[in-house]
Amino acid sequence: MRQPPHIRLGRRDFLQLALLAPVLPALQNAAGGIRFLEYDDAEPVVRSGKLALPPAFQNSGADAIRTSWPQWVRARDAEIRGRLQRGEEDTLANFVLFGTSFTSLPRVTPDLADPAEVERRTQARVRAFVDTVAMPGSNERLVLLSALIARLGYSTSPAARRQKLAEYILQNVNRYVTERQQYQRNPAASDLYRERGLSLDTDFRPNYAIETALAEVRRRGLLSTVRRAAIVGPGLDFIDKDSGFDHYPLQTLQPFALIDSLVRLSLSSIQGLRVSVFDISPSTLEHLSRATTRARAQQGYTLQLVLDRSRGWNQLALDYWERFATTIGAPTAPLPLPEQIQGMTRRAVGIRPDVVRTLEPMQANIVLQRARLAAAQRYDLVIATNVLIYYGAFEQALALSNVESMLSDGGVFLTNDLREEYPGVRLRPAAIVRVPYSGKQEEQVQIYSRSNFQPQLPPA
Repeated sequence: MRQPPHIRLGRRDFLQLALLAPVLPALQNAAGGIRFLEYDDAEPVVRSGKLALPPAFQNSGADAIRTSWPQWVRARDAEIRGRLQRGEEDTLANFVLFGTSFTSLPRVTPDLADPAEVERRTQARVRAFVDTVAMPGSNERLVLLSALIARLGYSTSPAARRQKLAEYILQNVNRYVTERQQYQRNPAASDLYRERGLSLDTDFRPNYAIETALAEVRRRGLLSTVRRAAIVGPGLDFIDKDSGFDHYPLQTLQPFALIDSLVRLSLSSIQGLRVSVFDISPSTLEHLSRATTRARAQQGYTLQLVLDRSRGWNQLALDYWERFATTIGAPTAPLPLPEQIQGMTRRAVGIRPDVVRTLEPMQANIVLQRARLAAAQRYDLVIATNVLIYYGAFEQALALSNVESMLSDGGVFLTNDLREEYPGVRLRPAAIVRVPYSGKQEEQVQIYSRSNFQPQLPPA
């Protein structure tokens, strides 16, 4: 097809197209079974009268809400997807503070106490980033951040524009650090997440929590076999907000962590398992689709795992990190640590191609969309970690309704985000599993079941 004469593609556009081209057909086919939430689907939640409705529906009758529902759903979907950009800006801030793949300058770590030193290091790293992102080369993180900068309207040339970019990045870093400090002062205030950008970053912790919850699911007899599973928003290991590792290629952890746990707990076998991955992030979906394309050519996937032992992990969390991915891959040589990072424990695992081929990337907004599934296609298990915390109770209830519609009879949903009762949703909590990571940090995973029968068991 000829390019229309009024469209001009720059170098960054070609870099993005080069990343996207191999996976466009797969994403289009996967998205064919996704539809928006209809009013009839959401009516039990809307009419429950116990959840605050969005401003557009307040003081509106049922007929008016029904009429305006399709327009609201699509407009809200666009707003949610727009929050991805703010999440990318958060990632940009982390990358500038912690990254080692674009500079050898000292990092700006949370333990740095001298404000003057923090300011000096931050400004130096901002200048280094601006110089490096102008020529991203094959560094996938820099390519994605370069595209973000272009979308924001900034440029790395000429020099005057580069100075404006540096000013924006410094403002963005300061904004992000302030928000992070607010959360650290009051981590229980989940409202802080309601307007924040949707983060891509991830690490091993929620996967340990999910494995612990799956062991409880098996103990209770809620699931004996998982043939079809789904993950909502697995994220990318772009640069961890606490430790900030980026000396290895971009990777995702949760899809492989879930498969590893299912096999270890004898809930699944690779030959009989399919795992759908729902996300609204093009970066995540493209990354996974490229991995599955390579897997069809018998290429595996390498996970680089780095652990900061100074953070006081408990022994069970350490044991999980040591065994992570050992049922689905083989040890391989980890990449060396850069000079700015020392004293970390590292290991690497090569994931087998047949494991990667179990993944099905699908573009979907779990709050406002659901998959069209026949009974035989529904999921035995759905998981979502650090996803629904970004929404209020009404939209969390809509997400639960969508998950419920995609679960098989007796299916299970695991999440670490929900704390309330959700009227109008038939999916019911079966248990809460507390998972400590260290003496200062723990997680709670809620187990929701679609089964009408909940066996009563003594505590583990």
